[in-house]
Amino acid sequence: MKIGSVCRRRVVTIDEDSSVVEAAALMREHHVGSLVVTVNTPEGMQVGGVVTDRDLVLEVLARGIDATGATVRELARQRIVSVSEDDDLSSAIAAMHDGGVRRLLVTNDEQQLVGIVAFDDLISAAVGEMEDLVQVIRIGMEREVTESRTPPRAMPVLRIPAMGTAGWRQPVA
Repeated sequence: MKIGSVCRRRVVTIDEDSSVVEAAALMREHHVGSLVVTVNTPEGMQVGGVVTDRDLVLEVLARGIDATGATVRELARQRIVSVSEDDDLSSAIAAMHDGGVRRLLVTNDEQQLVGIVAFDDLISAAVGEMEDLVQVIRIGMEREVTESRTPPRAMPVLRIPAMGTAGWRQPVA
C-alpha cells in the first residue's frame, strides 16, 4: 500500500510569525494535530517546519511559557521528515522511527508537499491490511465447509520436470 493512498491531502499551514495561540485555534478549527509552518523566501513560500499539538502542550504549557508572546517559529521543528507518496507503509514507519516523529510530510516526484501522514493513519492502514488477511482465513474456512458437502473433484495433473532441469537438483543421499 502506497502512502499516497493513506495520507491526508488537506494540509493546514501557518506562517512562522503567527502566535502559538493562533496555532492552537487553527488546530481546533480544522480538527488537526499538526500544522505545516510556512516561511516566505525569495524563491517563494516554503516549508519551514512542523508544529504539533504535543509541541504546544510540552513546550508552552508545561514550561509555563507565555502563549500570547510565543511564535510558531520558536516551536516548529526545523528538521523536516518526509516520505514520497510512492513509498510503502514500511518505509513510512522506518522514517518515523529514524526521525523520532509521529507525523511525516508527504511529497511528490518534484519534492512538492502533497499531504501529511500521521501515526494513527498508518495504524488504520495496517489494521485494514490485517482485516484482509483475516478474510483470507474466513474464505478458506467457508471453502472447507462447502467442499465437505460436495463430492471431490478431480485434481489436475501436475508434471515435475526431469531432474537437473528448471533449477531442480538431484536429491543428496
